[in-house]
Amino acid sequence: MQTWVAGRPAPLQVFGPPGVDRVVAGFTEAYALDSGYRIAHHGRELLPPEVGRMDARVIPGPAAGTGPAVVLQEDGLTITAFAVTHTPVQPAYGYRLDYRGRSVVVSGDTVKDAGLIAAAKGADVLVHEAQANHLVTLLREEAEKTGRARIAKVLGDILAYHTTPVQAAEAANEAGVRLLVLYHLTPPPPVALVERAFVRGVVAVRPRGWLLADDGLLVTLPVDSDAVDVGRIE
Repeated sequence: MQTWVAGRPAPLQVFGPPGVDRVVAGFTEAYALDSGYRIAHHGRELLPPEVGRMDARVIPGPAAGTGPAVVLQEDGLTITAFAVTHTPVQPAYGYRLDYRGRSVVVSGDTVKDAGLIAAAKGADVLVHEAQANHLVTLLREEAEKTGRARIAKVLGDILAYHTTPVQAAEAANEAGVRLLVLYHLTPPPPVALVERAFVRGVVAVRPRGWLLADDGLLVTLPVDSDAVDVGRIE
């Protein structure tokens, strides 16, 4: 809605696996009253209703085991979706973005996955989810000790469908990427001391060419170059 109010020129395209159409329909209904009030207040000329909607774009290919599927080709940019393993979420996708010889792969939620490694071959940057299972296990054990059975159950369950930092480093090595960016960090490390615990074992697998993502991280891939520049959005 913010981009609509800011002057977005067309409906918002929302790409995703089968089921994204239900998500879009749900959000559309949830915000239907809000949208109507905004149009009534600001006018249809400023907020055209036909621009304010979201359009679902279902990507069916990878879910059927047919391999990666090109989602979008526009102005030299190619976005490719590929299936990853996040059972019971099926299908679950990761994405590869290629533009003028540079490439970024985003894992989405997944365990260490052979299809993801294949899709990431030779990419400049692999942005991979990471869950420190040794820390999650400590939290689960403490929850059990204090009688918090419900949270202990949840913490035990999530061990099975995420990738550890060490496994993400292994995937980056196998794919031959230049830079591994660990994101979607569970549990999120609040201070430097916990960050060091979070990435325990990563250096032994991948001594360099990796970092933990945080808010404001900026990775730039200049065209006609093989540089991977890391900075911050100020």
